[in-house]
Amino acid sequence: MKKNKKYCSFCDFTGIIKNHGAYVTGEEPLSPCIKCVISKCKCNGEEPYFYYEDGKIIECSCSVIRFRISRINNLYKKCGIDKKYLWQFINEFNCINKNAELAKNTAFDIINKFPDVKRGLFLWGNPGTGKTMLAAIILTELISRYAIEGKFVKISRNFFGKLKSTFNKSSKTYGMTAQIEQQFAEVDILVVDDFGIQRDSEWEQETLYNLVDARYEGEKFTIFTSNLNPLKTMKDLSEGRILSRIKEMCKIIELTGPDYREKKEK
Repeated sequence: MKKNKKYCSFCDFTGIIKNHGAYVTGEEPLSPCIKCVISKCKCNGEEPYFYYEDGKIIECSCSVIRFRISRINNLYKKCGIDKKYLWQFINEFNCINKNAELAKNTAFDIINKFPDVKRGLFLWGNPGTGKTMLAAIILTELISRYAIEGKFVKISRNFFGKLKSTFNKSSKTYGMTAQIEQQFAEVDILVVDDFGIQRDSEWEQETLYNLVDARYEGEKFTIFTSNLNPLKTMKDLSEGRILSRIKEMCKIIELTGPDYREKKEK
């Protein structure tokens, strides 16, 4: 990520401070940097971020950052991350083994080098090892750093569920199959959670392939999570076409270990 010399090292030259733990405390997750933005603010943070001086109306220097934060918040509200993973950042991901360290380091590189990232990510392993959390963290970091659109979808509930509703005449989305498929295919960043669990019907397999293929052809950044080893369990999925695409478009990382949710219960 390029440093903006207008801002300072305290905010990593972004003008924005991340309030870690905001999802627990209820604070605003993002705020203007107190050292390089708030210190120069003359509008007291009041919209539309103008102030009066010598009889003139002047746009406050803080306006760019405040509007950027507003845009990020609006994008984030629409991204679909589960409530328990909201506004968590990369420093909050705890590594319990070497696999987790590799996954975290890979995530860190993606976050800092984006959009100059050639491949997405496929995280697989047993339940409770932090795959979904890490995927959500990457999406949060990319939206909050670059103010770009991203979506988080559970493959059954958010993807297939929405598509199936378009076949129901009483649904608000009736007849909108193509529009919904296009939305998932073209969004800048897509996290697909629990990938590979729906594979029973030809329609599901073909729909999955169409999604993966569209994102591959569009060179769209994609993260998948799965409890299944794709190299072993997805060889025959859609005649191997899905696995072939995934191997080309993603770095595959195993994230296995003890279930952290069981450790919490003890």
